[in-house]
Amino acid sequence: MSLVGPSMMCLAVLALSSVAAEPLVSFDFEADTANAGTLGGAAHLHSYVSGEVPRYGFGPFGRNLDLTAASRHGGVTPQDPPSGGAALFCDPALDTLDSFTLVLWARRNPLEKGANARLLHKPGAWDLIPHPSGLSLALGTYATKVSYIFSGAPGLDLASTWCFFAVAVTPQTVSAFVGNRQLSLVTAGEKQRSDSFTVKASDLVLGNLGGIRPFNGWLDKVRIYRGALDEAALRELFETDLSSARETAPPPVTALARPPAATHRFQLTPSAIPFSTRRQKRENAPDVMHSFHATHCLWVYGSETNFIRRIKKDGLFYQGTLTGLQGLSHSTTNRTAQGDCSGRHEDLDGNKNTPPWMVTFGPRIFTGCCNHPAFRELFFADAEKLLRAGVDSIHVDDWAMNASWVRNAGVCFCEACLSGFREWLESHCTPAELKALGVGDIAGFDYRAHLKANGVPDAATYRRLYSQLPLTPQFADFQIHSMRRFYQDFRKKLDTWSPETYIPVSVNGLLTPLRTDRVLYGVDVIDFLHGESSLNVAYQRASDFLFGARVADAVGITQVISPIPRSTARTRAAIATTYALGQPHLVPWDLYMGSDATGSQPRYFGTREQYGDLYDFIDGHHDLLDGYAAAAEIGIVVNGDEPCGDLQALCLKLAAQQIPYHIILGASRYARIPVRPADLQGLRLIVAFSPVESFCAADQGVLKAARASAIIRFVSGTTDVVAASRLLNLDLLRVEGPENFYAFPRVNRDRQSAVIHLVNWNLGGSATERAETYQHVTVTLLNPARWGTVSQVFWHEPGREPATITPELHQDAIRLTLPQVATCGIIEIR
Repeated sequence: MSLVGPSMMCLAVLALSSVAAEPLVSFDFEADTANAGTLGGAAHLHSYVSGEVPRYGFGPFGRNLDLTAASRHGGVTPQDPPSGGAALFCDPALDTLDSFTLVLWARRNPLEKGANARLLHKPGAWDLIPHPSGLSLALGTYATKVSYIFSGAPGLDLASTWCFFAVAVTPQTVSAFVGNRQLSLVTAGEKQRSDSFTVKASDLVLGNLGGIRPFNGWLDKVRIYRGALDEAALRELFETDLSSARETAPPPVTALARPPAATHRFQLTPSAIPFSTRRQKRENAPDVMHSFHATHCLWVYGSETNFIRRIKKDGLFYQGTLTGLQGLSHSTTNRTAQGDCSGRHEDLDGNKNTPPWMVTFGPRIFTGCCNHPAFRELFFADAEKLLRAGVDSIHVDDWAMNASWVRNAGVCFCEACLSGFREWLESHCTPAELKALGVGDIAGFDYRAHLKANGVPDAATYRRLYSQLPLTPQFADFQIHSMRRFYQDFRKKLDTWSPETYIPVSVNGLLTPLRTDRVLYGVDVIDFLHGESSLNVAYQRASDFLFGARVADAVGITQVISPIPRSTARTRAAIATTYALGQPHLVPWDLYMGSDATGSQPRYFGTREQYGDLYDFIDGHHDLLDGYAAAAEIGIVVNGDEPCGDLQALCLKLAAQQIPYHIILGASRYARIPVRPADLQGLRLIVAFSPVESFCAADQGVLKAARASAIIRFVSGTTDVVAASRLLNLDLLRVEGPENFYAFPRVNRDRQSAVIHLVNWNLGGSATERAETYQHVTVTLLNPARWGTVSQVFWHEPGREPATITPELHQDAIRLTLPQVATCGIIEIR
């Protein structure tokens, strides 16, 4: 029973028959958050979590309120962590409404699921909540709130189409109406009121409830009327709205930034300049660092504190180094593992392991076992020593340890590995599976004895038969997970030793090639990658560098490339490509150049004459590097747990045609790299390079929801992606110039600005110092409306003053002709 008097009832009857024609509140978000209703004023955009502020999207009625930055949809308990944002509007007139009508259009993000999300909320007064067959309106204060639930539209799918919601409130009743393009306006029902509703001074909140009930989707045409509109008036509103619908305008280029993965606590900025002197003894290293504007001194061996203090005093980030051979000074020099108390790897013959490229390094170069207590103790003790010396970070060379050597040499058969493998089998295999694998009594199982009893008498035979043996997959999995557990334990110790300052860990590895049993298997247990490029010039192509950077971007990890220069021109192009894709590249100085059984190659020391202009350019253009992200509406979906085939070739083809794309990577076999709904946000075309069904269940759910939404077009990996992208107008630019030019658009959504990195891979011969220089290369901006009003364009090139470019404006394109292009440059569009 509603607690209202006779006078209030009369007022309600009057309101039903003589409602004011103009709404008090009307938001259409076409230009801004101004209120076009009679109350005037404007809403302001508010975020409950940094980075989750609402923004403007596009829908069937033009621009709308885009709330999809929220990390989730809805919530369950008041203890849920804050999420999302809202548009907030305040006017005292809304605090005195006793009879009112709420009208809006909404659509839920099809990639999100959840409950209790708020479309509209007035704290302490009312909540408008959608559900699959209608809506509910809750009236009253928090303690006495009464919900009126309307389910008059079975099959109402807020995730697949825009829906119309209206509720009309009188002192006696609450009436609800719903509809969409396929469903004419229907009455969801009318209910008698039984609440003790009283007015409440508070903001009107669009799309959230205090950060714990975010609506992850879009709102448009939000209106509030004084008085209860009748069905005829609401039907007229509904029909008028539908008749105003028009095609969705594609978002501007500056809105196409890939959302950050935020999967790792530590990342280098895109303008960082990492430098390495592998040994502290190089006295000239600090001066060389300064000449290249270095920001980070990485991968340095030694714990001498004076050198560390000198580098840090100059404002550089300093990284000490450990290896998978740590504790060698405690190892015996003979090859047998017997009597060695330093935790070395042990092969089937009981011998220690030496990497083939280290055979000339010294008499006791033996790899360590990450399962062996002695190795762990020595490694962790040396790590703690580095922290006491003042390092900011730790790098680990030969980092994969057991995960690497189980593949290459079949180790390790130390007692810790034998007992660990026995426990692994017992916990991961059923008795029937063990029997099928030839394992009888698991309690006494010894893998070394098992191999020797089954035709594998020695280490040489084991290496030859390794891939054919029944227990090899299980043994490899055990050793890979042993490595992962080692780094998880290492992280716990670092956080204990350094509770106030986070100590990031990098390892020597790159994400080219992309394989589940290589670097990818550990990217979620370390902080960033710092790896050496291939020794082979055949694998130092444009495709290798652009592919590796795209994969690192997909994983959300910083990847510092340590080059192995085979020509100055090639290394310069590699540096330019890496920075163009948002990743840093090590200054080419004091570099390992390879070794074999005959010895080590001389180390490489690049000069200012060779590379100084590039690093001057990076240092002088922080504003064009930091804060920018790759822009694209095409996603290439890849399952990192499966062979990737010709993925690198596809990526090169798209880059050669100047078609922007993102790699969307999922993996779950070892490292967990989830396909996030945010990864698909803003995409219009997904290339299922790996079948959706090949992913884990969670990732399949995200991809299938996107596919079912009809918002994103899915195509197979065999599709002509270039043709499909042009059919959908997804190509944003084109280079009119020679082959082997690559253009990478990057945008800063907050600044509403765009840059285009241009990189030239026309390198000439192997002895060339510079790429070929070309005059009058033209970059054409396609779909010019998406680039906005281009008022100023500047061409920035290493070693030269910025040049002003006069845009050549056409109805279907904007042409930007550059005076010249050598190795690289950045087009700045204002």
